[in-house]
This record gives sequence, C-alpha cells and structure tokens, in this order.
Amino acid sequence: MRCVPLLTIVPALLAGCAHANSNDDVIVPVIEGDWWRVASNPDLGEYTSEEQEPVDFGLWQAADGTWQLWSCIRETKYPGHTRLFHGWEGANITDKDWKPLGITMTSKPELGEPEGGLQAPHVVRHDGKFVMAYGDWTNICFATSTDGKSFERIIQPDGKTGLFSEGAFANSRDPMMVKINGRWHLYYTAITGGKGYGYCRLSDDLKTWSPSIVVSYGGAIGDNPWWNECPQVVEVLPGEFVYFRNQFYGGGNKNWVYYSKNPFNFGIDNDEGLVTDLNIAAPEVVEVDGKYYIAALTPELDGIRIARLRWARRPAIGVPVYGFDDPEGRAKWTMTEGDFDAVFFTETHAAFGAVTENVIGTCEQLKGEYDDERTGVIESEPFVLDEPSYTLLVGGGSDEQTVYVAIVEEGTGEELARYSGKNQNTLQKVQFNAAVHGGKTVRVRVVDKSKGPWGHINFGGIYRPGKPEVIK
Repeated sequence: MRCVPLLTIVPALLAGCAHANSNDDVIVPVIEGDWWRVASNPDLGEYTSEEQEPVDFGLWQAADGTWQLWSCIRETKYPGHTRLFHGWEGANITDKDWKPLGITMTSKPELGEPEGGLQAPHVVRHDGKFVMAYGDWTNICFATSTDGKSFERIIQPDGKTGLFSEGAFANSRDPMMVKINGRWHLYYTAITGGKGYGYCRLSDDLKTWSPSIVVSYGGAIGDNPWWNECPQVVEVLPGEFVYFRNQFYGGGNKNWVYYSKNPFNFGIDNDEGLVTDLNIAAPEVVEVDGKYYIAALTPELDGIRIARLRWARRPAIGVPVYGFDDPEGRAKWTMTEGDFDAVFFTETHAAFGAVTENVIGTCEQLKGEYDDERTGVIESEPFVLDEPSYTLLVGGGSDEQTVYVAIVEEGTGEELARYSGKNQNTLQKVQFNAAVHGGKTVRVRVVDKSKGPWGHINFGGIYRPGKPEVIK
C-alpha cells in the first residue's frame, strides 16, 4: 500500500465545518412504512450453530440487475473467530424472502487472514468492475468481480490480502465506500487505545490510500470500543452528509445519526452534529431509481429486513419546551436556592454560542461581570415527557457532582439524566433519550454547588424535536 501525503487532504478538511450550535435546518432520516424481511438465519451445513447470528452485511445490485446480499454470520461452528459470509439474491429490492446462495466466502489464513475473521462486506462499482472491501479481523482487504456475484481477492505485493489497518490489535472493520467530490472515501471503525473510533481514508483508484483521519469519536454516547461501529455515510444533497453510528445490536438495538457539512467531522468528542437516534442496527442505505431504502438487522438477530427511507429537514435543535426569549417561557424558571444576580442574562462574560438572547449562567452578574463564588439552584416548572428525545444546550464546569443540569422526575425526585460542561463556556448539544421515560412528569434542575475556577454551569435551554419536512 502507498499513502498519499497528508497535505493533499488538508484543503478538503478545511472546506467545511461540523454543524455548529445554531438552530439552522439539518437533514434527518425518516423510516417510512413497514419493514419486510429479505433474509433469515441460514443453513450453513456443518458450520450451523444454534448460537449463530447474521450481523454486518453488504447490499448491492449485480450486473444482471439482481440484488445481492452478503452477511457476516458470527458464532458459527467455523474455526477461529467463527465468522464467514453467506449470501442471498433477490430480483427486486421490494421482494421478500430472497433466495439463499449458501456460503460465499471464508477466510484464507494462507493469505494472512485470521481464521474465521471475515467481517462486513461492502461493494461499489469502479472502472467497470465491482469492488468489495471487507475486514479480516485485523486489516481492510479488497476483492473484485466482473458480474457482482463471484469475487476474487486482491493479493498485495507481500502475498497477503490485508491493505491497511489501525494496528495489529485494532480490529479495523466495517468498511463502506462512497464517492464525494470525485474521490472515494472509505469509512470504517477500529479500536485504538481501547476506545472506538470512526475513521476515513481517501483514494482515487481504490488502490492507493491516504493516511487515516478520525471522523467520529466519543461524545455523550461514550468511547466504548464497540459503540462506534457500522459507519454509513450518505450525501443526501450536495455538501450535506448524514452519518449513521451503531451502538447496540439485538432487542435494544440503537443507532445514532449525525448531520454535517464536513465529511471528515461527524462529532469528535462532541454532539453538535447529533440529530436523532433510531432503533435499528448495522444499517445499509441504497438508492434505487431516485428512491432510498434502508436495510438493517432484525431485532432478534435472526435475519435482515428492508424499509423505505425518506429524508427530511428540521431545526437542528428544535422547539423550546419553555422559551428563553419568551417572557412567559422565562416565567417558568425559578431560583429555588442561592444568591445569583438573576435567573437569566443577556450579557455574559464569555461567548456562549447560544441560540437565544437570554441564557442561564450561574457565575454571571449584571453588566457582564462574573463571580464563581456564587452558588444556587434554578428549576423549571414540571412538564410531561411526550417525545422520544430532547436536546439540551450545556456548558461551563465539568464536575458532575457540583455543577450540572439534571432531568428530575416530579414526585419521586429521581434523576433521569445529568449533564455537565467540559470546562469551556461554549454551549454544547447533549441528547436526552426519553423513550424509556415516556409519560413521566419532570422538571429541569440547574445546580451550582461549587466555588472557584469552573465552579459554574451554563444552560441554553431544553428543546423538543421540530417537525420534520420531507425533502426527498
């Protein structure tokens, strides 16, 4: 493998920026209608196991127009890491119960592939050929085909199939390729320093690749090594990108969706671009005759399903539960303890990056001065959780024990969530997953029990999702 100099990438990196703390419109996916099953847990012959599960997969249209689906099947009786590829074929994307094709690929240790380590195939068309990227447990590898059905591995000059990775124990995996501004972008995940990262590399020919670029990491979801999997990037409109990041499989499946105008930044230890979450796992998005479809694992991990996908615009942050720039909204917030100059301020000692003129800042004083010795508590009036998620804008100190914003259940006093800043005054978006708390009556509590440097919390409000408007 040859790598292009990083200097050739920098102009592209600087061409855009991640969606900032504003309430401009963003693009979100909308799953429309019912799912239909296209694949079930397959018969693997001697490798069949009661524990086996179809997981990460690839979906593409072959030269003869048929649809091909190859899935990694894990926990089989195949030796080593237990994984292999099994395929299905469908005449139309909308057909149910596609024809099983049997085992389509197994690992080749003689080519350097760890036994039973095949993961997540992905296929694109390039220069008249079908090109497949896949993980072998350590490396990202490639294979080609003329018909989109039978693939031959590309063997590198060292006699192995591995082309690149993030290290011997990083488990580089889940590649997907998309052409942006005339260049192939390959997104994948890997474990670096025990933490899960989303990476990207660039190529003009799918042979020579740039050094890796971190495009996704951490945030409120966390840096668990398995919580940044199955990256899927779609350029919905020119220069507007949506990134799917998988966290959980199975009955509690969870996928997080980010919006950005920069294909190299989908939230690097922040949630500015986080726009929604979906109860799906390992999604693959395809466009057919101007229509979009999304494929995902079944919640039971016994197959793969497809549904129609639409794209909609909605405000990035949403609609305030109690508006800070509305006198009636501000009247819903009360100082219940402490010695703050006021509940709301329009002039602050530092730039908050707020979307409203009025903000809550527990070290702020009138006339733009500040005092970190002030302490107290500010609370909202109660309201009912009637949305699956809410967005909060939080900044200030990072000590979660002494400076924080909490969602507190009325009556029981139970904290359903708590958020602090990152020792910076700029407000950051955080997402409150309210789906499991639907119908509960809660209030927002802003708490400052700290004195001294970064002994304050900044709050820009809590917002319910705005109404999405379908655009395609």
